[in-house]
Amino acid sequence: ASTGDLTINAANTEGGTDGIYAKNYGTGALGITTTGTTTGGVNGIKAANYFGTGALSITTTGTTTGGVNGIKAVNSGGGALSITTTGTTTGETDKGIRASNRQYYDGPRGTSLTINATDTTGETQGIFADNDGTGALEITTTGTTKGTTYEGIYANNSATGTSLKITAEDTTGTQGIFAKNSGDGALEITTTGTTTGTSSNGIFAYNTSAGTSLTITAEDTTGTQGISAIN
Repeated sequence: ASTGDLTINAANTEGGTDGIYAKNYGTGALGITTTGTTTGGVNGIKAANYFGTGALSITTTGTTTGGVNGIKAVNSGGGALSITTTGTTTGETDKGIRASNRQYYDGPRGTSLTINATDTTGETQGIFADNDGTGALEITTTGTTKGTTYEGIYANNSATGTSLKITAEDTTGTQGIFAKNSGDGALEITTTGTTTGTSSNGIFAYNTSAGTSLTITAEDTTGTQGISAIN
């Protein structure tokens, strides 16, 4: 394994399996930046960080499309995982954005997980975020986030994490937003547009006994229960 960073800067990229595939076993950071169209038969972008101490970051300003996932990122390194999209991200049969912070065997555990997204669509979830790192999980959306058969936004913060914060514009799914915080910090959800649960809750928020406060500030919310909150 190397000691340097793995960096990819791309405009237009197309692959039968993955538009971009990057795996980092080194001690440096893994960074991917795209400015055009990225298309993959399975994943638009697939990135994994293992064992090292560096961060994993993905920034897209164009269109990212995968036959399964738009962006799939797994961070098993000791740094943070961050995804920023300012264009359109689509997962045609699974998730628009799939992001996981987790420990790989006895290796290091990631820290924070941060997603800033504009327009995201998935057949299952629009955004799926699972933080098994030691830091905070934060999701911010400024456009439309849609999941067809599951949640628009699914966010799970494990017991090793701290706080969970979601700030969303327009979100639609069978359950609009699902947020579970098992970390030792606060759970906070703010919506500035329309949040819709087509067959379940508009917003579901669950703060386990490890967490602190639970705060929801919502604009327009619709579902079998518009807002369901457990603290």
